[in-house]
Amino acid sequence: MPMRPEFRRRGVLLAASLICTALCAGCGEVHAQPRPGPPRPLSVAIDGRPSGLYASLYAAQADGQFRLGALAVKITEPPDVLGALESGAAKVAIVSEPALLDARARGARLVAIGALVSGPLDGIVSLAGRPITTAAQLAGATIALRPTPLAAAQLATVLADAHLAASSVHRMTLSGSLESALLGGRAEATLGDLWPIDAAALSLSHRSAKVLEIQQAGVPTYSQLVLVVRLSEARHAGPLLRAFLQALSRGERAVAANPAAAAAVLAKANPRLSAGFERALLAELLPIASPANSSLPFGYQYPLRWQAFGTWMRRHGLIGGAQNAGDAITDEFLPGQGE
Repeated sequence: MPMRPEFRRRGVLLAASLICTALCAGCGEVHAQPRPGPPRPLSVAIDGRPSGLYASLYAAQADGQFRLGALAVKITEPPDVLGALESGAAKVAIVSEPALLDARARGARLVAIGALVSGPLDGIVSLAGRPITTAAQLAGATIALRPTPLAAAQLATVLADAHLAASSVHRMTLSGSLESALLGGRAEATLGDLWPIDAAALSLSHRSAKVLEIQQAGVPTYSQLVLVVRLSEARHAGPLLRAFLQALSRGERAVAANPAAAAAVLAKANPRLSAGFERALLAELLPIASPANSSLPFGYQYPLRWQAFGTWMRRHGLIGGAQNAGDAITDEFLPGQGE
């Protein structure tokens, strides 16, 4: 996507490097492998505990990919992730697309530089033995719903898209675990949790989940996890952000190549989770975490999708203002992009 002028960087150093390489070609000298410079500190704030959602981040840390990029990355878990970013306590924050659009609508000067999970992870979850495969099957059913405005707007859209009256579905508040609602027979479906986590939990209980992904039921697609920085960083810290995303992309490839090793790293980072759970979670996540088009770089974001989702959020009163949600992203720093 075309970049706005404030994100442009001239490739003077790159050009100089190429010229020097050309002049030295064939001179017979043996050149030492360049070593990374002094490590540059970079704090990354995540929303919640370590889990398969952040597998690329922890794999890059464990494999030394950040050190290769001359980065000293510190992963933090602040209670207010975007607050930590805006205050300068973090250089990068990982949050959902809806959270970023909400913050920008309230005046935050933030921009997403890449997607860690490029699709939504919200979905209508049911048991495979009593599956909900279409929204029409919700008629007369009880759905356990997390008490959030986003989940309520999603359900309203799903019902409208299926031409179902709001009163045709019984609602209950999902206050405990998905397993207790579904396995206890109190609800036929749930909405409001991240479905790969729920599916992994059910699989470890020897039950199979059926998932109707939210974008398959009328809700515009969006990115579940995006990498966010302050606009000032996007304008002035290009080399740092590029090095971070390049190392993160190598971490993503390592997770895809060896999910079991990535699961072990995550279980070590979060002792409350087992490696078995992480393996089950990664089995659900890996097929959907990256862009469907393999020719696109790691972290690619779709501007038209952001615009459509921002319009949907405004229509449902989730955000105010009239900002173009497509302005909330830039691909300037992705591997192979920019200058």
